[in-house]
Amino acid sequence: MIDTKRPPQNIRREIIGLPVDGTDLALHLWRPRGDVKGAVFYFHGLQSHAGWLWEVGPQFADNDIAFFVLDRRGSGISGGPRHELPDAQTVLGDYTVALEHVRTLIGDEVPLSLFGHCLGGSFMAALMHHPGFITRYEAAVFCSSWLGKLHATHSEEERQRLAADTSTELWDAGLRSADFTDEARHRHFIDNDDLAVRLLTRRSRATLLQLERMYTVPQRTLPSVPAAFVSGISDPIVDLDDAQRTFLRMTASDGALIQFATDKHYLFYTDVRARLVDWASAFTLLQGLDRNA
Repeated sequence: MIDTKRPPQNIRREIIGLPVDGTDLALHLWRPRGDVKGAVFYFHGLQSHAGWLWEVGPQFADNDIAFFVLDRRGSGISGGPRHELPDAQTVLGDYTVALEHVRTLIGDEVPLSLFGHCLGGSFMAALMHHPGFITRYEAAVFCSSWLGKLHATHSEEERQRLAADTSTELWDAGLRSADFTDEARHRHFIDNDDLAVRLLTRRSRATLLQLERMYTVPQRTLPSVPAAFVSGISDPIVDLDDAQRTFLRMTASDGALIQFATDKHYLFYTDVRARLVDWASAFTLLQGLDRNA
């Protein structure tokens, strides 16, 4: 369990090395100075990594939330080929190992929320439906996530071609920093981030399709835990109507829709950041109160 009795430190960020199948993955942690009352595990999107959360991590920690971010294989400072997603089972295996480690660190009594942003929400949804994932969690938050995007934007024939594509040619997702944020300093960071992954091999999109199928055609019923879909009022990247329909089908009566007053995609790089952190912290901590009631 996380040692909450040691004296306060000025540096609360740690990087935990996780060797998985011969690849060293980086699990980033921002820890509270006092008791750990809750934990959030964050699934980052396509081009982002834990370094994008340099402001968010300390804010969660200030709310007594231990905040974890795994640099996905091939992203951030984790090992693995850049611009390449392995098969779906490897992707989900990495997250399974990381979350098992997190649960061991925080112990059984601390409420744990899963939080997936953008493409990270699709990884998260697939993991939640994966039979090999049995780590307990108490809540789930999908943030600006276009769930089932490939199924919504491609015909069955196009998806069959996509699934069969083994090309290593690079595909550009066409992401623009101006769609993510209006803030100049954050746009500068995104545009000059040497660790960002903006291109994927075309065969990696077959992996994305595999992951989508795990929750659009589910073989497993989700545990009944509180879930929320969080977004701005509008989003320049995500079809919110379609994403929310997929979310509500997936979560049934456990799903709620939450909107913040922004029209940008990356809520943590807008002026709603602090409110979103506080809301997600409260959402997590409430699950602990429910367990102890």
